[in-house]
Amino acid sequence: MNAESIVGIVNNVVDMAQRFLPLIHKGDTKSIDTIIDTIQSMAPLITDQIGDTYTGVKNIIDAVGSHPATTEDQLASLAAFSAKVDADWNAIEGKLDPDSPGNG
Repeated sequence: MNAESIVGIVNNVVDMAQRFLPLIHKGDTKSIDTIIDTIQSMAPLITDQIGDTYTGVKNIIDAVGSHPATTEDQLASLAAFSAKVDADWNAIEGKLDPDSPGNG
């Protein structure tokens, strides 16, 4: 699959999650689990194309994290996933920075 297709798929899933999030009722923690599981299952795709998807993924993490149905366990899961996305982004960003040692 080419990079453009991957980015399109990931961005469409993130967009759908953002659209559905306001429709989830406060007590519907199962739907929050589903959103978290979905974005976590896309981690390999996100990591491969993180430069193009980082902002969208971080926005959905923030949106799910601030939803009233999100439990403490779910917040912990989101925090761990957010840290992974940040670490992956930092690793890729370091490879792209022409001023980083070994990139010149």
